[in-house]
Order: sequence, then C-alpha cells, then structure tokens
Amino acid sequence: MKRFLIFAIISLATLSSCVKTEDKATAQDLSVGGLTNNSLILEGAEGSTKTFSIRASYDWIIIDNQGFMCEPSCGPRTNDNEVINIKATALQANNTADTVRLSPLNFRLLSTRFFGIYAYQLPQVRLTKGNKVYVNAASGSTSTIKFVSSSNNINLITSGDITASLSSKSSRNEYTITVTATKENPSNKNYKIGTIGFEINGIRQESEIEVEQNSAILLDRSEVILPSKAGGKNIFEVDSDFEVEVSSNSDEFTLSRNGNTFTVTAMRDNNGAEMESLGLIEIQLKDAPDCKTRIEVKQRNGKAPQTVVFHFIGTALQYYFNYNVTKILEALNTNIQGDAQVLVITTDSTNDATLYELRYDAVLGKAVQEKVKELSLPTPYNSALFENNLREALEFAPAEKYALVIGSHGLGWVPKEPYTQSLALRRLGLSHEDLWKRNENAEMTRHLGDKTPTRYDVDEIADAIEANNVKFDYILFDACFMGNVESAYELRNATNYIIGSPCEVMGYGFPYANIVQYMFTDGGTAYNLDKICSEYVHYYKTAASTPSACVAVTHTSELEALAQTMKAVNTAGVKEDFSLGNVQYYEGQAVHSFYDLGDMVEQSCADATAAAAFKAQLDKTVTSRYHTDRFYSAYGSGNKFYHDINYYSGITTSAMVEHYSTDWQQTAWYKATH
Repeated sequence: MKRFLIFAIISLATLSSCVKTEDKATAQDLSVGGLTNNSLILEGAEGSTKTFSIRASYDWIIIDNQGFMCEPSCGPRTNDNEVINIKATALQANNTADTVRLSPLNFRLLSTRFFGIYAYQLPQVRLTKGNKVYVNAASGSTSTIKFVSSSNNINLITSGDITASLSSKSSRNEYTITVTATKENPSNKNYKIGTIGFEINGIRQESEIEVEQNSAILLDRSEVILPSKAGGKNIFEVDSDFEVEVSSNSDEFTLSRNGNTFTVTAMRDNNGAEMESLGLIEIQLKDAPDCKTRIEVKQRNGKAPQTVVFHFIGTALQYYFNYNVTKILEALNTNIQGDAQVLVITTDSTNDATLYELRYDAVLGKAVQEKVKELSLPTPYNSALFENNLREALEFAPAEKYALVIGSHGLGWVPKEPYTQSLALRRLGLSHEDLWKRNENAEMTRHLGDKTPTRYDVDEIADAIEANNVKFDYILFDACFMGNVESAYELRNATNYIIGSPCEVMGYGFPYANIVQYMFTDGGTAYNLDKICSEYVHYYKTAASTPSACVAVTHTSELEALAQTMKAVNTAGVKEDFSLGNVQYYEGQAVHSFYDLGDMVEQSCADATAAAAFKAQLDKTVTSRYHTDRFYSAYGSGNKFYHDINYYSGITTSAMVEHYSTDWQQTAWYKATH
C-alpha cells in the first residue's frame, strides 16, 4: 500500500450556514498520494498528463481547477486499502521561459472544501544550467549546452555568427545543443556573437540561449602569489587558440615556460610586514600584439599563521572528494582565512595527483582553486611518497603551525597486508577480504575500499610526517575507524591532537561547509577542535539522510600516561565473568574488529583501583566526545545497517580481537602496555 501525504487544510469553508456539524469532513477524511510537496507539476506541452491518487471517506468532487482537467473529477468514497487514480491533463502549452502556476486543485467532501494543492506547468524548454554558453576565440570553436523538453518536434532558430545542431532526445527527455563559432575573436574582451531560440510545433518559444565568445587570452587566475622565500614557485596557465608571447621587465622573479604553463620563481625573500607586489607579466597575441593582458605577481610575507593541508587519497571516493572541495570553497567564500593558507592534494588517478591552493581572491570577490603543481604517484604507495607529497605542500606554504586533514578509506591501525589468516576467521569460514566486504545494499561509507597498492599504513603516515621535521597541531581523519588508540599512539610524535571516528564515516565525509569556519577562527590564526567535532555530529543528527556520526579528540601528550595506566590494567588480569560479546563494538561484522576502549576496561579489569585510574586518565586523553544514538555500518549481512551506541568513550581498541592478534602484538601500543 502506498504511503499518502495528509492533505494540508488551509481553509475549511461551510457552503451553507444551515449545514449540521456532523455533515462536515475533516483532514483525516481525505489523503492524496503521488505528489511531491503537495504540488501537481505538468510538463509544458498541451495534453501533458500527471497521475496521482486519493483516498476519501465520503463522496468527493474536484472544484475550481483551471488550465487543466482531471479524470475522474468526482467519485464515491473509497473502501479500506482502496485508492482512486486521477489523471490531470494540461489544456494548453506553456510557451514561456518560466514555470507558470495554474489554479489550485480543490476538493469538496460533504460541506467541507479542502484546498492546499497548487498546480504548475513547466515551460516546454527547460534550460538546466542557465541561458548562456561560451565558445573559445577561434573560428570553429565549439561548446555544448543541455536542455530538457518532452517534445519531439523542436527546431533551433539561430542568429549571429554561429551554427547549432541538436542531438536526439535521451531517455530522460534531455537534448544537447552543439554550437560553433563562425568567426574568430582576436581581442581581449568577450563578445555576444549570437542567440539560439526554439520553435515547437511551429510556435516560437520565449526561452533563448545567448552565445558569448571568449577573449583570445584566458588566464586561470587573477594574480600569481609566490611563497615568501627566495626560490618559492607558483604557476599560471594561459588558454588561447592563438600563439601568445609572454614577457616581464621585473627582476624580482624569473619566468619559465612549458607549453601554455608558466612557472614564476621568486628571486629574494620578502622580510617585510606585508605582501609585496613584484611586478607585472604581459601576455599578448604574437600576430595581434594589440590584444594583450597583464597579470600581477605578488609575494607573501614571512610565514602564514597556519597552513591546513587537505590530502584526499585514492580514487574510489573521487566523487565525494570533489564534493568536499566545493564545500571547502563555499566556506572560504566568506573570506574567513585571513593570511592562513589552504592546500588540497587530490588523487586524479592511481598514478597522478594535483596540489592546489584554495584562497579567497579579493579581486574576484570569491574563493578560488588554483593549481600549484602536478604530482606523480608511483605504486605501491609508501612512506616516501607521503613524505614527498607533504614536503611539496609545506615548502609552498610555510607557516607558524600546521594542520592535516586526511580523506580516504580507512581501516584504523590494521595493516594493508595483515598476517596469515587466523584460526578465528577460518573457523567461521571467513578470510580478511570476506570480513571487510561491504553489503551490496549498503550506502557508501569511507570503509576499506581502495586496493592495497593505493593505501598507506598508519606507521607510514607517522614516519612521513616526522621525516618532514614537522609536528601538526592536529590531524583530522575524514576516514573510517581512525578513532582507535593503536593509531593514535603511533602518531603521538606527529601531532598534538587527533580528530577521529571510532566507526565508519559516511561517503560525503565531514560537512566542510559547516566546519571550515572553526578551522580558521580569529581571522585565520586559530581553530576550535571542539566545535569541529560538535558541528560534525550535529549535521548528521539534523541534516543528513543517514544519521550516523561518532567523533572525539585525542590529546597525544596524554597517551604515554594512558599507556602506563593500561599496563596496570593488563597486569591486574580479567574478571572471570567477563564476556567480550557485551562490549560496545563499532562495525557490523560477524566477528568484530573494533571495541570501545573505555567499555572494555570497565567491564574486564579485575582491579577496581586500576580501572578507576585508567578511566581518569582516559577522560584527560580523549575529549570532545560526540555521537549519534546509533552508527551505520556497510558491513554485515541482511539489512541490519544501524547499531545502537550504549557506551561511548570516543576511542576504540582491537585488544582481545583474535583474528588480528598476531598483527596487534606488533603495534607500538601493545609494546607500551605489556
């Protein structure tokens, strides 16, 4: 049986003052299904139809509808589980460029008039991404633009210095127009060179597309900003259909060329208090020297107050990583970063990556994404590769303090090549691969996903950071299962704080549009880790379709003390009635890999004094603990994706996990606590 939307009663009007109260219908007597937001939306063509359904407790009639007709327009009451399908038909075409509102769709039952549904008719031509298309400056340059229409009889009407062709209609009523410029534009300005109109069944539509031809010289940025030290480099790219010449009369920087990519290198340090202008670069057409433009070169002063590096690793989550970058830019549009720098490393393929800078451009009045350098990624990934990627970022953006955000698939401390399968898994007929195989019906999470050659182990990340002689203020893991004590202990010398999730992180990851403001507080000079955590969970509680999020902050300076109290717990032994099956877990596997560290100690430790000392130290080590009531896991069988959280210390462990016991005993955490 379909679910029905309860019809919104905006007004109840009695048609006759002599009608008795018992003859009135109520909101429960009429329900409507098959409409979105109580709106009837018809296509633009005359005769377009839309079917919806109703259930009525009394005889009913449709009243007041104009611009469309309904069949049937009246009928008897419905029985239990019975619905009546009603077909609405547009009486004329909508040849305008806009959606038009038709009359309301009103019902009457007994003496009660129900209204609250509005009817709309879409235009016959719907442009999906604005009404403007751009072509490059050369004659013969082409571009495409899409539109949606249910019509099969469309003619294009062109004017100006263009031609246009129309594709066949797709199964989703989508057409593609290919537009071609018939003249060149050897100037440094954009020009409107034509229009594309539509004719359907011989009737001209009001919808129209403007065709604009780009200038002959396009730059990928409004200014080139160099690092503060001599030898600091940045690039800019020229997009032109013509041969260009580039020159500068400044001796403050050098300029080199590789095709249409130009590298600018600072010749000296900037020891001043402000960003300095080093000069201008002039770009002109070789065969039309009057067509030219300029770009200014600037050099940052000293060190940035902080640099945040977002390192998105692997290709399996590439769609989500691109989405994350757009949301970071959205947050930076509010000009919050001050002199802080934001760098992003994105993995374009298994063997290629790009280093970008994201910054607020005051000239353009918005945040921009500018390429800094293309990176090579030999496989398998290892500590040396991660070290090099970090070095490229840190050398470009020296700062007083640094933060690192790692977006990837995650498996906590578990190595990418675990020890030979244990008896515990073999008894269950499982392998390591079986254990981490996601349910095909599950939503996307940042579970283990990329192949072994494109993964890093936690110790490789730690070694790479330390090799760069840097200690991050914080590392945020936008990845599954990274809120575990084994990983935190491995990273204790690489960062002051770790933000991690004990459970899986949903595919879209952290809500950067919401949290970036807390990465750049006080004009970009500071940050608020607690607000990052609380806002993350608040978003998944209130705005996300999948309400699942767990997070906490680990203070690495407290981990050595935590290890000592854990050593006392291990010396105390385990309670006779302890059962691992009663401890809070954080994935939906047949045999669990991650258990709540605080819950495990509280339930298992045979010495109450040792357990209390451990808990007191854990509360100092792990703070800003936030979670939803349940967590989502893509692992497991059937349709059980949600699991209750009954105990939450904010950090997990794989102690007592038999199937990884050999690997676990090689961890630095095990060695420090036994």
